[in-house]
Amino acid sequence: ALPISVRTGLAMMGSLDAFNKEISAEGVPPFGMGLGINTDTVVVGNMGSSQRFDYTCLGDGVNLASRLEGQSKPYGVKIVLGPKTAAQVEDEYFVLELDKIAVKGKKEGVNIYTVLASTDVGGMAEWLLAKEQHNQMLTHYRNRDWNLAENFVKELQGEFDGNMDHYYEVWLERITEMREKTLPDNWDGTYVATSK
Repeated sequence: ALPISVRTGLAMMGSLDAFNKEISAEGVPPFGMGLGINTDTVVVGNMGSSQRFDYTCLGDGVNLASRLEGQSKPYGVKIVLGPKTAAQVEDEYFVLELDKIAVKGKKEGVNIYTVLASTDVGGMAEWLLAKEQHNQMLTHYRNRDWNLAENFVKELQGEFDGNMDHYYEVWLERITEMREKTLPDNWDGTYVATSK
């Protein structure tokens, strides 16, 4: 079953865009929002003690979803998906891999993704071509081919209706940062996130 959370997240972002257009006409600054969506087995129910009792959701999958939400701003995207969610929706939605990161509190890397909604169905072929370039850029980055990765990033700016431009700006900074690091021989492309 397709995670309804992704459809809901895209609908929320669409509503936020409409709301921001309304308030900008009144001179009010726009609101921002980031979402983290992860699919996993968790524990849900009434938990606690007589001092503190609540209906809640617990588990590693919940913690990862929270960490993914925290990465939306650093990566310059509105929605960050965990790997299971991305795999479940990639046939229905336009999914792009962002990075492989070790979120705060974890040592092992996890691949993270974003999902985009195209307003121009005719432009999807162009998006698919750009997605191939995007994936090549990530491959060059993970192979430490910094110059090739940087060239792809520069070519990709403006693609995807500009939805990924902030991400590509961040990626140029990342490549500059990684060029100066001494990486271990077995580096697999995992970036250690310092922010929650």
